[in-house]
Amino acid sequence: MQEIKSSVDIDASAAMVWAILTDFASYRRWNPFIRAIAGKPAARSRLTLTLQCQGRQPLSTRCTLTRVREPRELSWRRHRIVPAFLSSEHRFRIESLAAGGVRFHHSEQINGLLASLLGRGWLRATEQDFHAMNHALKTRAERVEANLADAGQKTS
Repeated sequence: MQEIKSSVDIDASAAMVWAILTDFASYRRWNPFIRAIAGKPAARSRLTLTLQCQGRQPLSTRCTLTRVREPRELSWRRHRIVPAFLSSEHRFRIESLAAGGVRFHHSEQINGLLASLLGRGWLRATEQDFHAMNHALKTRAERVEANLADAGQKTS
């Protein structure tokens, strides 16, 4: 088993982060890693993802949503080749912080006989892709939240 983890604190509500995360149609406008998702954010739905990993050609892959727990968790499972050889569980988790805002957790657990053959370079590069996505999500959520707050002050 291999695991990649990344997290970032976001000064926005869980509802705001969730709304952005599940608005699959807007990914191409803000997400440098997951460039597109075709499908609906509902448990057991099939998705087609287009991933843009650093230094590699875009990759399209299919997966199945395994958990949709609004506004806290979204995860999917991919089977590459044969599940016993290589499969992965990709997970997003939104944790509310006592001081306000949220911590966004982004992880992938890779299992199967071929998981141990993934090189450190590939794992590090993928972790950097996760960081890039997390920070793009942070920027977008904080900008939208600030714009909403400004609009609320102007109407008061």
